[in-house]
Amino acid sequence: MKPNLAVEYCGVKFKNPMLIASASPSKNAEYMRRCAESGAGGVIAKTYSPEPLAQQYVSPRFTVLNKKGWPHSYSNYSCEFLATYDTEGWMREMKIAKKECDERNCTLVGSISGNSRESWADLAKRMEGIGLPMLELNFGCPHPKDLGYKSGQELGNSPDAAAEVTNIVCNAVKIPVFVKLTSEAVNIVDVAGRCKEAGASGFTVVNRFSALDVDIETGRPILHGGYAGVGGPWMRPITLKWIAKITSAHGMPISATNGIFGWEDVIKCIMCGATTVQTCTAIMYGKKQFAEVKNFLGGVEKYLVDYNIDDINKLRGVTLPQIVTWDKVDREHKAISKVDREKCVGCGMCPSWCFYDAITLIEDGGKKKSFIDPKKCDGCGLCAALCPKDAIKMECDVPIYMGDFN
Repeated sequence: MKPNLAVEYCGVKFKNPMLIASASPSKNAEYMRRCAESGAGGVIAKTYSPEPLAQQYVSPRFTVLNKKGWPHSYSNYSCEFLATYDTEGWMREMKIAKKECDERNCTLVGSISGNSRESWADLAKRMEGIGLPMLELNFGCPHPKDLGYKSGQELGNSPDAAAEVTNIVCNAVKIPVFVKLTSEAVNIVDVAGRCKEAGASGFTVVNRFSALDVDIETGRPILHGGYAGVGGPWMRPITLKWIAKITSAHGMPISATNGIFGWEDVIKCIMCGATTVQTCTAIMYGKKQFAEVKNFLGGVEKYLVDYNIDDINKLRGVTLPQIVTWDKVDREHKAISKVDREKCVGCGMCPSWCFYDAITLIEDGGKKKSFIDPKKCDGCGLCAALCPKDAIKMECDVPIYMGDFN
């Protein structure tokens, strides 16, 4: 029997928790149809703003930092802006996309970024008029700056402004409204609380960081010459932290995003409290474009079957009661590193990682092998984490949680 993957987010039903995030993959009706055909439970349309500068792209606008780490550990660095249509044109695209998504049982969600109080309300009403069941407010985009008004990340950085806009939109429409939060807010939990008070039904957690990288020969900022957005698989632990903190503080529905590059990430987000999980990087920077969605869903379903879980909703929040405060962490038990000599190849790297002089290389059957003195080992775990052959294991009389190294 197949496990149930259907979820309900802010009162809206999705056939599965996988959503395609607001970005290039949802740039127009044609691509939103492709999103729906991928099997995703929903798609967040590319954010629309009436701001003319947000509609005019620069070229090039995508690059990769730490390319040697691709596809597992790298940074996507980009400066693509918002939907490239005027208001009437975008509404036509959304109407077509709504029909295409409905035919494929894929929930279409609108995403907006106003350039005035009036435009926030107007855009929200027009999205509701198309028949969209819910709306995302983009308070996290790292790009809109220097416009003379708060937009994107700068809006999300201000609890007062974020609450004001949330209130305006929630009063303008009857459909659920959720807020996409910025990773750079002074305190994201506080911003979420203010938006909750203003009427928000849930949150997208969390957008990318604003960043800067430069050409080493000239010192000029790369790509368009200014600040850009940076994210990637490395952001998953940051995303999980904010999901857990916001869920614990406010008990609000959360749609996770950022750092989602494999099915394991989906499971982890739901365990920390998320209901839906958005991905963009996996589709844009992965190997199979929209086919990545099928891989995600297949992995999630297999996990549920393997662990005899009949409903994905049973996973939600299981991590939260297991989070220990700093003052109560286990300081009594001590783990010890031990070398598996069958796996050890005597590469000689581990002594450099030990700051307790516990590791030496010894002769073992004519070959060099690592030896860890249990009396000197402090149990820090660094050698076990870094060993390229997984030849060092931690032992303790309580369970050890070193992670899956992915």
